[in-house]
Amino acid sequence: MTRVNPYRSPSAEAAFLVVALAALAGVAGCGREVEPFPEPGATTEKQEILRRSGVGPVVVSFASYPLRPGAPPDGVKMAILQAIGNGRCDVATFYWSERALSMGWIQEQMEHRRRTGQPPRLILAGHGLGATEAAEVAREIIFHDRDVEIVLLLTVDAVKTGRLASPAGVAGNAIAKRIPGVNHSFTAYDAAPVPDGRQLWSHINYYQTRSTYYHGAAMPGAENHHLDDWTGLLNHGNADDFAVTFLVNDLRFALRKAVGR
Repeated sequence: MTRVNPYRSPSAEAAFLVVALAALAGVAGCGREVEPFPEPGATTEKQEILRRSGVGPVVVSFASYPLRPGAPPDGVKMAILQAIGNGRCDVATFYWSERALSMGWIQEQMEHRRRTGQPPRLILAGHGLGATEAAEVAREIIFHDRDVEIVLLLTVDAVKTGRLASPAGVAGNAIAKRIPGVNHSFTAYDAAPVPDGRQLWSHINYYQTRSTYYHGAAMPGAENHHLDDWTGLLNHGNADDFAVTFLVNDLRFALRKAVGR
């Protein structure tokens, strides 16, 4: 299915003290005292806790850029904020390479849901490297946490890490996108688990093939949507902005399912 959106373009004592404090931190909370999660609204380069409510589904997005001031805008995060409105849920964004931080926060929220008798339900989303991370986190959660339900995995133009920065990666994309039916090795084709209606309810994947340097592909088991436009302005960098209306609608539908099912 093709979707078109024309509207959006030290001393010994000191050393001993450091070791002791580190040990205490590990016992008290797995290092949380060393690198705590920020308060809602606060942002570091690695994590941004957008909302804490303790009820409802947990929504996590993964950014392709460090979360520093001046970083490119993240269309997926903007879509999430628009979709949730004033709804009650926990929302956070993590830099794509911070797997331990994101998994720690997700597990904390899932455990809270279990303690309070709520279903441990989760929505994961991302663009580019963030989309690949969302898919890999989904796979890890399904393997380790059999009671967690991922209501929606939402990926936009998922790509593999590292390889695309090389000339071979660029050439591979340029060649493979001209061969019909070929899902080349430079995308995150194999990153995502296949929806089973139980642990992973749905996977919606948006991708574009116009950009030579970075582009995605259809992913197995997903509801795949090929993005295209008549302006010629669509590329990997703006694919999440281009698809933002679709993302908002997908997220709103998933949130309704998460609350009502």
